Amino acid sequence: MAPFPEAWSGYLEANVPHYRYLSETEREVLQGDLRVFIAEKHWEAFGGLELTDEIRVTIAAQACLLTLCLPDNLYPNVRSIYVYPTAYVAPERTVGPDGVVTEGESVRLGEAWHGGPVVLSWSDVKSGGQILGDGHNVVFHEFAHQLDLMDGEVDGYPRLHEDGDYPRWQAAMNDEWAFLLEQAEQGRATVLDHYGATSAGELFAVATEAFFEKPRQLHERHPQLYQVLKEYYRQDPRERLEAASLIFTAESAEAADE
Repeated sequence: MAPFPEAWSGYLEANVPHYRYLSETEREVLQGDLRVFIAEKHWEAFGGLELTDEIRVTIAAQACLLTLCLPDNLYPNVRSIYVYPTAYVAPERTVGPDGVVTEGESVRLGEAWHGGPVVLSWSDVKSGGQILGDGHNVVFHEFAHQLDLMDGEVDGYPRLHEDGDYPRWQAAMNDEWAFLLEQAEQGRATVLDHYGATSAGELFAVATEAFFEKPRQLHERHPQLYQVLKEYYRQDPRERLEAASLIFTAESAEAADE
């Protein structure tokens, strides 16, 4: 295999801060996965956006970070990636409690279709990727939906590894649903985005964002949820960040002594 392009490494360093905290082995896996992902998916840009390697690499790396430890899972249900320069307007159809159907438009940062494309706003992909710790990452969110969709529906239940995992998953998600709904109704800030209270599928998506974006806070305040996500993704972002912090502190101390 040809050497990993130097320019691509630069995109990862600039736009995917998680990349800095991966081990050498994990970096090699991610590099290989994103190459396959880029090659296998159909990419298309809209709204005058020029599709570049930076866009492909940044999106692919963030998507593949979720599946880093999930063998042979590079989103076989995703065929295409559509990218807009910024947030875009899409048609929306809602059904009210009285059965009245309302049609209109909504501004979106991204969306995931069953058997169809993942649609993303490049400006939000880039800013969400570069800012680690704000709890928002549109790629994590939409590709969590695609993991959820692998069993056919967005219901907050991705395909878990063992049958015995489901009772713990259900217990954790039910508890978080009740808590988040209460906090959202009272207008209280939480580690999880209140948007997660709108459905079980959105709860899994925003929980995924928090798991990778705010692992320390999620582990401290929602340990049960953190544990089931850790078991599902087979990753521990909190431990990864803490280990990197210790290395950085040691290196800084050594430099100061020189």
